[in-house]
Amino acid sequence: MIDLSDPTLDERLRRRTAEGRYEISEIELIKTIRALRAQGKIEGVRRLCEVLLYRCVPAFQRHTQGLRHRPELREEAIANMSEHLLREAQNPGEVFMTQNFIHYLRCLCADEFNRVLRQEGLFYRRDEEGRPSGRPQHVPRSLVESLHAAPADDDSAPLADVADPHDQIAELHAEDESQRILTYLSDPLDRRIMILRAIQGMKWDDIAVVCKRTERTVRLRYERARSYLRECIQREESLPFLSTVQHQ
Repeated sequence: MIDLSDPTLDERLRRRTAEGRYEISEIELIKTIRALRAQGKIEGVRRLCEVLLYRCVPAFQRHTQGLRHRPELREEAIANMSEHLLREAQNPGEVFMTQNFIHYLRCLCADEFNRVLRQEGLFYRRDEEGRPSGRPQHVPRSLVESLHAAPADDDSAPLADVADPHDQIAELHAEDESQRILTYLSDPLDRRIMILRAIQGMKWDDIAVVCKRTERTVRLRYERARSYLRECIQREESLPFLSTVQHQ
């Protein structure tokens, strides 16, 4: 475990070995962060989280180069990567990042980059090795026929001439299930925050403006509501009969 009282700690955190690696590895940082959090030493957790984030930001920037022409999307992707990293660094149940941190970081960056593309209806042409190349292409939703069919006498609605890359039946069921799960939240503000963030994908600062709360308050309420919903879903799974009845 890293000794935070070591007067040379800041220098050691910056020092690299002859192979170019940091003398104090990211895995050591994560293990110490979790130990400090278990002890309630929040200042120490914050200090080492800042170091971990500082080391990972260059990777976040490299993996979002494909969005450089859309700076607002790139900023959102980097912010989400940072949030995801720090949340899992403090979660003792996340073991993959303490086994192969470099591979974990690459997967995190790729997953978040692809999530932003899907959210915005974008896709990339890829080279022979599967890497994104060129600028992203946009597929207008108007080219995709919806399951919400127009009335039979409506001749104005054009039919789609391309296949829908998404399973719309599954999406409709997912929407219904999301609304059902949200009913577990008795506080209307918590439901609103969850919808704006988890379903509509709004940025934290925008949600704070809409809800007339500080960004910190919005984040805390979101995390608390998400943890509560997770517990509710786990209770449903432990009661298969009840779960089956609710889904009928």
